Amino acid sequence: MRRTALIIALIIALVPAAAGAEATYHGISTGGIVNDVAITADGRYLVAGTEGGSIVYLQRDGAAPWNVSAGSTVTTVAVADAGGYVAAGTDRGDVLLLDGNGGRYWTKSVVGPARDLAFAGDGRYLVVGSERITLFDYRGEEEWSLPVGANARSGGAQIPEISSVAFTNDGSYIVAGSSNGDILFMNRQGNLIWEGLARGAVTAVDVSRDGSVIAAGSRDRALQIYGRAGGVPWATPTGAPILALALSEDGRFVVVGKEGGDVECYRPNDALLWKNRTGSDILGVDLSRRGEAVAAGTANGTVRLWSGNGDARWSFDAGAPVRAVALSDGGDYLAAGAGDRAFIFRTADAPVMEEPTGNATPVTNPTRAGGAGALIGLLAVAAAGLLLRR
Repeated sequence: MRRTALIIALIIALVPAAAGAEATYHGISTGGIVNDVAITADGRYLVAGTEGGSIVYLQRDGAAPWNVSAGSTVTTVAVADAGGYVAAGTDRGDVLLLDGNGGRYWTKSVVGPARDLAFAGDGRYLVVGSERITLFDYRGEEEWSLPVGANARSGGAQIPEISSVAFTNDGSYIVAGSSNGDILFMNRQGNLIWEGLARGAVTAVDVSRDGSVIAAGSRDRALQIYGRAGGVPWATPTGAPILALALSEDGRFVVVGKEGGDVECYRPNDALLWKNRTGSDILGVDLSRRGEAVAAGTANGTVRLWSGNGDARWSFDAGAPVRAVALSDGGDYLAAGAGDRAFIFRTADAPVMEEPTGNATPVTNPTRAGGAGALIGLLAVAAAGLLLRR
């Protein structure tokens, strides 16, 4: 009896541990190529936008409670923790605002395909980059819409577009980069404060939380850093076109992903801190709020994670080009889109690749919860055997 009681007590002790265990990642088939992903500050869920027109919601526990159709290819997505808003832009110029349950607040239109969008920190404003820069409030009211400046570098044949936008946390300032080399810094009222220029298409811009540091990367092989007052930027050659860029919220670190596969981290207005080579074009980069973690997605299908000092933490073979990555504020969760799959990783442990399953079915790494569950099952069988022998 004492032996049986001991085994049963051990089973009871292990059950809560298994129930609370967390897989290192979850993945889901979205039914279309994933163009963009966004993740909440706490890593509670991600949102993915697909070529097939879907806006897909995936929680960090692997649940995927909703999937909303936007009616055409979703080119860009964003989330606002304040208010729980989800925004998406499409190739035909529709902009959608949803709630956290997938319910639609409104749909508005902009001129040309929506290329990028960003929320103010309080979620009350949404800026959209297309053939114009357009600002909406959370009710769907258009505050203003401004054209992209006609610049000789566009060659006159192609309509210039806003390729990237960013909002300061307090909603006071907006930065935008365009396909004709313009770098625009303006206030929320739409007044241009200053304009910078790149010699090639601006591929990515970002701004620190307080608007004191502005970073811009372009195809002209240069990284530019501005202060809030503008003026002559700090600029450094990167040796290859910049395809992706991210700035830490405190403005202390900027990471660029380049054509050819280099990921570089700089201290703005200072110097290169570290470089890592992946061997394939970098399609997306992100870093945590204070620069503790850096993530990148490559054209050859890998998701990579480094510590803030450039030490490799892990890489994951996603099986298809990784077009977008996004880190939670603390760097403890990572969202990625690869091919037609969206993934959410817990970054503390290296993920182990599992065989994918069918559409809309989460793919999880069961090494922790599954292992404990198997142990409990074996113990239960052993306990039952002991009881029968008695």
